[in-house]
Amino acid sequence: MRAKKILKSTLSISLSVFLTFIIFAAVASIAVAMYFMRLMKNTPPVYLQDTDTLPSSYIYEMNSETGKYDMVYSTSDTSKGMKIAISLSELPEYTKNAFICTEDERFYNHEGVDYRRTFTAFINEFINIYDTQHGGSTITQQLIKNITSDDEQSWQRKLREICRAINFEKNYTKDQILEAYLNTIYFGQDENGTNIYGIEAASIGYFGKKASQLTIAESASLAAIPQNPYWKNPITDYAENQGRKEYSLRKMFELGYLSSEEYENALNEKVLTANMQEFKDRYPDHLTLETKEENLSLINSWTVDTAIFEFAQYLENEYNLSESKAIEMFNNGGYALYLNIDSGIQAELEKNYSDYTYFPKVADDKGENIQSAFVVMNYSGQILGICGSIGEKTTSLCWNNATMSHRQPGSTIKPLSVYGYGLENDRITWSTIYNDSPLEANTITKEPWPENYNNYWSFKNNSISYFLKHSTNTVAARLCVDFGPKPVFEYATQNMHLDLNPAYDCDYAPLSVGATGEGPTLLNLTNSYLPYGNGGRYCKAHIITEATDTRTKEVLIEHTALEFEQVVSSETAYIMNKLLQNNCNPNPPDSDPGTGAPAALPHKTVAGKTGTTQNWRDIEFIGLTEDFVSGIWVGDQSGENEDAMQSMKSAAIWKNVFGNYADGYSSDAAYPESSNVKMCYYCKETGLLANDSCPKSAEPGYYKSDYSVYCPKQH
Repeated sequence: MRAKKILKSTLSISLSVFLTFIIFAAVASIAVAMYFMRLMKNTPPVYLQDTDTLPSSYIYEMNSETGKYDMVYSTSDTSKGMKIAISLSELPEYTKNAFICTEDERFYNHEGVDYRRTFTAFINEFINIYDTQHGGSTITQQLIKNITSDDEQSWQRKLREICRAINFEKNYTKDQILEAYLNTIYFGQDENGTNIYGIEAASIGYFGKKASQLTIAESASLAAIPQNPYWKNPITDYAENQGRKEYSLRKMFELGYLSSEEYENALNEKVLTANMQEFKDRYPDHLTLETKEENLSLINSWTVDTAIFEFAQYLENEYNLSESKAIEMFNNGGYALYLNIDSGIQAELEKNYSDYTYFPKVADDKGENIQSAFVVMNYSGQILGICGSIGEKTTSLCWNNATMSHRQPGSTIKPLSVYGYGLENDRITWSTIYNDSPLEANTITKEPWPENYNNYWSFKNNSISYFLKHSTNTVAARLCVDFGPKPVFEYATQNMHLDLNPAYDCDYAPLSVGATGEGPTLLNLTNSYLPYGNGGRYCKAHIITEATDTRTKEVLIEHTALEFEQVVSSETAYIMNKLLQNNCNPNPPDSDPGTGAPAALPHKTVAGKTGTTQNWRDIEFIGLTEDFVSGIWVGDQSGENEDAMQSMKSAAIWKNVFGNYADGYSSDAAYPESSNVKMCYYCKETGLLANDSCPKSAEPGYYKSDYSVYCPKQH
């Protein structure tokens, strides 16, 4: 009886364990299936490449002299590389069979993935119990790897490859896949160091003949290469290649593709390669490969780098990729980018950034010189020129101070924050009176704050236009206190699209004097000024006019028909533009030039704002002309050298680097007008519109119509 109870209990426990296992396995299977389905959906599709060219992505720039696009970049290094397309129908059957038997014997039976082959390859990684010389990838999977260059050693990559292979075989026939595989596979290097892609080039490079003339043994010799193109090609290691060739022939025989006589003859055939003296003596007129040299720089230009990173951002958003994976996807080929760079502007910037002619050569404690960056765009947001540092560019996809360095904007933030908000919301006018005095101790900080850049407080009253022109910190701080940081922050970030961090920058110091936690890039800062020269309209900066998928011809990015966003009123934009012009006027009505006066040009009207960060580590200038909005940063790249830019004038450097070029730019462009803004005179003592009681101290200013409706005095 006791034995029966024990047996019954044991069976009950075993059944419970078994059922638990079944339930767990079912849940796990469902989870795996759902994961795989989600992966299938989110994995970008793969398409057959054009077999006449190496898999590549291309970048084109408009040549301003010819009006045509020139190719300036290709992701495939075609220098010393050869690829010749051939139709599958031109190849002997035994040549095709040699690759199928060696690389994927069930090629015509599976649907992209050979699960038996994958399982045996997986087991052999841990226990060498199978006598096999193959990997786990099918010809379809290998082709996908060749197209995408996705060869990361991880299970995630393997799952991506399986998903792609299954989808791939739904769109292409087996013969299409085999033909593409034989035309794209890498076969190592010939005796001249030429990189060989595709079976036709391999046949000529190794055997001096067309692939249609290959013997069985030569076909097996080529089929031996893909396992390791560097070491198993017949020129690098003839013995290794012939050993693998024998394996290929044996598989062909075992699978019934060769008769015993064909097998024996092929085994006994001596394969001659083009580097052997016997071959050269016997076939002096053999075919050779003629490599092509591409006159493309090996180091990316600043424009190419910027375009790659911009397109990578598109891929990141589209496919939820990391930046590195997005760049890898672009490099895998299949994309064409057309840039809106102005070749004349870019050449001017690169010339002026080639050395320190226009820059102060100041070394920090580590002996490193100051650095600089520049960006130019038009009022459609098109980046027309960009340089990320001074001196020769020595690496590709390197650090770019214009697009990657987040730095405090200093006083360049003021028109984008307190002054812009005040004008847009009618809290201030051109002539609103404020006092140049610090906030009292314990208002913001324990001490009176802030200091002005000249370490001087005048304690005098003056107008908004005066204080903006002289970049007075105290008034900017008082404006921020009067308005409150939150609405000012929202104006700067939402209206002007300035990149600020809400955790650190929604505060008095960041918004009034530009002492941000991290700060915007020069590109973002310059872009944020665009509405002030464009009637209040904003368009995000971009270097790519159009991006296409060369496989499907789909247009992925198109900026030819631009959509602008009205971020501030045309009245605010017009008045701010006039304020910024006043800042750069060397002969203002009050005979007191502003900080931007060194940027003045004889033929173009400059509107701009200077900026200086704490302890003179950095200086900036954002300059607008009728044609362009541009920005320059100059400073200590490490951020450790205090007073690095003491006494340096960013407006003057801007003029030398680009202003003079902009001044000679021929166009009939003009800043947008606003019919709702009037020029009126105001009384300097009161800041109110001037009347007969203020005849001698009146100066001109610009006002919205609802404020200047009476405009009592028009001088």
